[in-house]
Amino acid sequence: MMPYYPPLVRADKIPRTISGYRVTDGNITAIDFGTTSVSLAYTTKGDKEIATLPLEPASKATRILNVIMLKREGTKVIVEAFGENAKKRFRDIKPSEHSNYIFFERIKMLMKREMVINRQSVVMSFSGEKYYLVEVIAFILKYLKNELIDHLSRSVKPLKTTDFDWVITVPAIWDARGKRMMREAAYLVSTSSMH
Repeated sequence: MMPYYPPLVRADKIPRTISGYRVTDGNITAIDFGTTSVSLAYTTKGDKEIATLPLEPASKATRILNVIMLKREGTKVIVEAFGENAKKRFRDIKPSEHSNYIFFERIKMLMKREMVINRQSVVMSFSGEKYYLVEVIAFILKYLKNELIDHLSRSVKPLKTTDFDWVITVPAIWDARGKRMMREAAYLVSTSSMH
């Protein structure tokens, strides 16, 4: 029997007044989170155009598959790879090492049209382990956030996540409960209550 992991502790919304949150002056990041693919675009104050972040540097692809490979490191779980890179790396892992990895390939199939999407929605990894969908999405959002910040750290004036207003789209088939679940996944990432 595969282990069943409990959901993360519900993240509390942090009011802007006590979080030290400041106005971003027009810095905006948008994550287009689809059931099949993901992309990330951003603009900073004074930009004349919106930049789309290449999420697969080798191919310079800006829209990539919504596929994630996680790795267990002791009691922590970290993002090992994302997109096409995750598929390739998971294929190359020796079967004896599969127990160290958690792989979600068909996010679209996990979120079937008739499925009620909320914080209690459970999805199954390729290896048969059950996880809460909110956790899987939080790992994806955290990966995308880290990719953007890594990209911006090489600019003339490095920016932090708090320098941006964040916009996250959700699949059109989701109802209000699914949208709340996506918001909660974003809070989980922003409050660093996940590994």
